[in-house]
Amino acid sequence: VPRSSYIGTINSTYCDTELSGLIEVRVLDVNGQPVPGEQIRVRWADGSSQFVTGLKPERGLEYADFEMEADRSYTVEMPGQSDPTQPLVASPCTTDIGEAAITSYRVYFRPA
Repeated sequence: VPRSSYIGTINSTYCDTELSGLIEVRVLDVNGQPVPGEQIRVRWADGSSQFVTGLKPERGLEYADFEMEADRSYTVEMPGQSDPTQPLVASPCTTDIGEAAITSYRVYFRPA
């Protein structure tokens, strides 16, 4: 049975109007160092998107992100290297100052 080389975990969620509905992905090595150039795939009921870490170096070489649409459910994976995460639901939320937004997620992939 093939074994996943990375494990994806939801590190946290947040509610922010400027970063509304964002999946922030970070890929780290065994020492917690950034891993640029890793393939990330986000899937939803009728589609998918694939991209790589490191394209926004101002956010970190390990970083990639994806903007969700409200009321959809998504999974995140490293194709061929990890199992999909549990579903991430783009549900409405309210910020600390009462503004409407969509829940955002921070997902980390680390070696298994």
